[in-house]
Amino acid sequence: MKGRPCGVFDVKYSQDRAILRTKTHWTLFIGFLILLFTLPLFLNAHLLSLGTIIGTTMIAMFGVQIMVGYTYQITLGHAGFVGFGAYVSALLTHHLGWNFFFVLPLAGLGAAMYGLIIGTSTLRCKGLYMVIPTLSAHFIFFYLVNEVFKKWTFGTEGIECASPVFFGFAFDNDLSYFYLVATMTLIVGLAAKNLMRTKCGRAFVAIRDNDVAAEVMGINIFRYKLLSFAIGNFCAGISGALWAHYITYINTEFFPVLDTIYYVAFLIVGGMGSIMGAVFGALFWRLLGEGVNYVAPFLDAVLPMNAGNVISSMGLIVFSIVTIFFLIREPRGIAHRWELFKQSYRLHPFNY
Repeated sequence: MKGRPCGVFDVKYSQDRAILRTKTHWTLFIGFLILLFTLPLFLNAHLLSLGTIIGTTMIAMFGVQIMVGYTYQITLGHAGFVGFGAYVSALLTHHLGWNFFFVLPLAGLGAAMYGLIIGTSTLRCKGLYMVIPTLSAHFIFFYLVNEVFKKWTFGTEGIECASPVFFGFAFDNDLSYFYLVATMTLIVGLAAKNLMRTKCGRAFVAIRDNDVAAEVMGINIFRYKLLSFAIGNFCAGISGALWAHYITYINTEFFPVLDTIYYVAFLIVGGMGSIMGAVFGALFWRLLGEGVNYVAPFLDAVLPMNAGNVISSMGLIVFSIVTIFFLIREPRGIAHRWELFKQSYRLHPFNY
């Protein structure tokens, strides 16, 4: 069956489990990598900055997907966990002078530990009842930063975050930082993809589908729910650290509670239960926001009397309409349409 002329014919279990299964997959993936690392050389600073923001958002969305899409642990405190990781990284680099690349995994672990503490209070909660404890985690984070640890975090004044340095090379411009974020996004994305193919990932899905049946089958609900929280918030911490050292200054206003809603809303738009859903959700969120920022100034001429009110709330209006549209017309999200496209391509011209 060399070349697999009649479809994908596998004779080994490792072939069946491979993410890139055919020569076409490998060709497309290598082409994507070449495009990803060469196209930025021809982009301006604004587009590079947008790409960096999309990358950090994707990493955080991977965490939301693990918690919500795979384990059905609904969270409305994800922006707080992103901020927690950002502050862990900022404090260790600012006060102790530690290197960013040593601090980066510690930021993820710090957010994961915070998630474990919050997660212990949510184990008996299901569905929408998890909204309150996870949302409270966001405001607890604000209180810790602005009141409890104000001596080190400088409260609402914020804290500076130095640009990352690796063996004398500083990631202090848009191009170099884009490459750093792109590399981390690929690593975290592939890790999340492979996690869902392990025993742990299958346990997450079993808990999402029916936690009672999963427990009867011998799955430790307590353990895997906490593990889901820890892994999801680890991704949030990594995202927060990368974001903090890109903008080089943070305070709690950089992590608004509205972002926690957007994470879940655009996960629905991208597609729940799929790593590609997190990718599409992050892309759609940031590109749509960029489009809103581009269109809003033109409303000054069209609505001279009410332009200020419309522009200030235009993002909320558009994001709400888009989310409602997907809930009604395509509840499985963009990822579902992507799967349908791939299936039609593989079966062409025998589309029956």
